[in-house]
Amino acid sequence: MSAPTGIPLRAASDTGPAALTVPEVLDDLAARRPGAEAVVGPEGRVTYAELADRTRRLAAFLADAGLRRGDRIGILLPNGVRWITAALAAHRAGLTVVPINTWYRAAELDHVLGSAEVRLVITDTTIFGRDTLGELTAAGFGRPFADTDPSPTDGYRGALVWPVEVELPGQAEPRPLDPPAPTDLALLLFTSGSTARPKPVPLEHGKLLRNGYEIGRRQHLVAGDRLWIAAPFFFGYGCSNALPVALAHGVTLCLEERVDGDRSLEFLARERCTVYYGLAPTTRNLLAAPSFGRHDISSLRTGTTGFTAEDKRLVVEELGVTEICSMYGLTEGYGHSTVSDAHDPLEVRLHTSGTVVPTQEIRITGPDGNGLTTGETGEIELRGCVIEAYLGGAELNEGVFRPGGWFRTGDLGFLDDARRLHVVGRSKEMLKVKGINIAPLEVEELLCSHPDVDQAYVVGLPSADGDEIMVAAVVARLGHDPAPDLAAALVADVGARAAGYKVPSRIEVFTQDQLPLTDTGKVSKRALRDVLAGGVA
Repeated sequence: MSAPTGIPLRAASDTGPAALTVPEVLDDLAARRPGAEAVVGPEGRVTYAELADRTRRLAAFLADAGLRRGDRIGILLPNGVRWITAALAAHRAGLTVVPINTWYRAAELDHVLGSAEVRLVITDTTIFGRDTLGELTAAGFGRPFADTDPSPTDGYRGALVWPVEVELPGQAEPRPLDPPAPTDLALLLFTSGSTARPKPVPLEHGKLLRNGYEIGRRQHLVAGDRLWIAAPFFFGYGCSNALPVALAHGVTLCLEERVDGDRSLEFLARERCTVYYGLAPTTRNLLAAPSFGRHDISSLRTGTTGFTAEDKRLVVEELGVTEICSMYGLTEGYGHSTVSDAHDPLEVRLHTSGTVVPTQEIRITGPDGNGLTTGETGEIELRGCVIEAYLGGAELNEGVFRPGGWFRTGDLGFLDDARRLHVVGRSKEMLKVKGINIAPLEVEELLCSHPDVDQAYVVGLPSADGDEIMVAAVVARLGHDPAPDLAAALVADVGARAAGYKVPSRIEVFTQDQLPLTDTGKVSKRALRDVLAGGVA
């Protein structure tokens, strides 16, 4: 195997990843560490040599099915060996992977698969008890794959079913294929905020691996580390962060389909995982498990988490992941854009989002687009390993980019004297209460620091006098029955620790399943605002 012109094929070092396309990095690992475990999960475990072999055979099958470099295939599977094998085989064949949300119903599948012009979907008949093929059929994409029809008139080859007990859904004799280039698209992810349908985010091989390498360097990862993640791989935290980080550093991916307190703790202990990839709900799920404290998870050393100081404190002090890294990132920025160093002082990791990674640049700007000075709050802008444009209509990119390739994140923050980022919140979410600007994130952090609160979401609602009032929705911590006076207790707690204008006018206690979600599974503040407005007198 030879590397593309000008790109040396080598082991990961201080100068970067072994190569700049996913198939090359996998083949490099298979050659150097064939017997090392690549993936461990509910469907079994595979070594790098086994993973390379399986992806070669499946890639040849996909090529025989008429798929060509640049074509797009969807992966609609839970976390596990099948998901990783399907994605890496597609990359080996030069295809672009479209990770599909396993929570999607027919209308959402129709939007994503249609707008992505997907030519094949690799899936199973049921996922988490849901009739997956039924949903695909309702969306118009349920036609079974048939290798007897290599050129369907609509270009769609169908749904290729991969049962969990089958090693591969199809295979052919491995042969040289037209490989991807570093600038080819590896992933097409659909992401959204609270006000739009999912937008297609194109991510290139080279940028994925370069940025993943730098993220891993901040965590001080070494070959042989074992990275645990239960977040779905159809989200960027998995496919555009954990996966390229693991490949760039020769790290074993220890996957779970979903976090499940007792089971996850047993898995972490049994597999001696060393790297923790878990956000606040995951952390609190583990801490609330009845068996917490009875499993030895002391092997956990580093990883990334966020976003509030309390979230990070729980990981360090309760889970014992003493070198956890703080971060700031978004799908458009290839995972993380700023990351603290695992060896930074704890206060730095708790109260900042770290410094920008070497593959990117960061600046803070005012409304006019001019740069602000140290300590001034403005919009966070990035360039380097970030997307150049969303795919689709020009309206998706309107107002998103500034001259010079700067991507406008829509987030607010400031840089301190050490160039560490402090995130304040979303520019569109800033509240003005009695003439005072308030960042919802600051109030959410205050609420989440209460021992009975798992999640908090703050929005502004119009008041009768034309001003805004601040209203919060909170979810009680797992394992806690919310007390009837929890809202009153939180009003008193925030009032005792912060200025009076930061105390919400009203606090409502929600259960997890009462929170409205966007198409990508995030809490929709727009929909939440509508729900809370229904209770305003």
